[in-house]
Amino acid sequence: MSGSRTKSRLVVEIALWCSTLLILIPLYFVIVNSLKSATEVQMMTAKLPAVFHFNNYVEVLKKANVPRAFMNSAIFSISSIVVCAVLSSMASYILVRRNTRINGMIFNLFLVGMIAPMNMVTTFKLMKTLHLINSYYGIILLYAASFIPFTIFLYNSFIRNLPTDLDEAGVIDGAGPLRRYISILFPLLKPVTATAMVINFVGCWNDFVFPLYFVTESSKWGVILLLYQFIGAYYSRHDLLFAGATMIALPTLIVYLLGQKYIISGMTAGAIKG
Repeated sequence: MSGSRTKSRLVVEIALWCSTLLILIPLYFVIVNSLKSATEVQMMTAKLPAVFHFNNYVEVLKKANVPRAFMNSAIFSISSIVVCAVLSSMASYILVRRNTRINGMIFNLFLVGMIAPMNMVTTFKLMKTLHLINSYYGIILLYAASFIPFTIFLYNSFIRNLPTDLDEAGVIDGAGPLRRYISILFPLLKPVTATAMVINFVGCWNDFVFPLYFVTESSKWGVILLLYQFIGAYYSRHDLLFAGATMIALPTLIVYLLGQKYIISGMTAGAIKG
């Protein structure tokens, strides 16, 4: 019996290592080729460069407006995930604690938002009517709105497993709903909040569609649109393209590595609490 378990565990570990290599090998290929000369990159091999050309990154910084694009993407990503986390946690708190038929219907509508695609024509007309095209506020609210259904789904399953005794203790102490949310509930939501923020940050940072449709001023482009423009301008310079792709992917990689333990705990906490 123990021998079969050992074999099963070994098979699972081998499968996980193979899955990991599927991610690490392309990442290694991009990073290594970003440090090669233009001639070496044309060979498209996975060998280390004869000389490490770190000047490729310097050249990308000079030829593309990378700092501005990084700032724009940071503004879009950080602001939208904060707005989404606050609104989603507050909405989930009410939807869970006030278990009425109307609140159940509202929650189901949010679930539909996870499945139904966004109509870009209608959204563009609404954004234009509200004068939110080429606006930081408009893009931030758009991202926050698109992340809210999934984030509410995460919060909802987590809050359902928090004991109502905490709310009752707050009521006895004279705390209102907002005070109970700020002082009692939100500090307990750290795992699921970190999970939602990391996932939404990666989604916002790597998004191509919203900036393409709703940002026409190049000064407000994020890193993905900048890379798209850079590919068109320097199509034959694969060394610079690899360097630009590495620079753009680095923030999401760092955020994911820092938040991976919260992602695991946040995804499972709602199922094991109680």
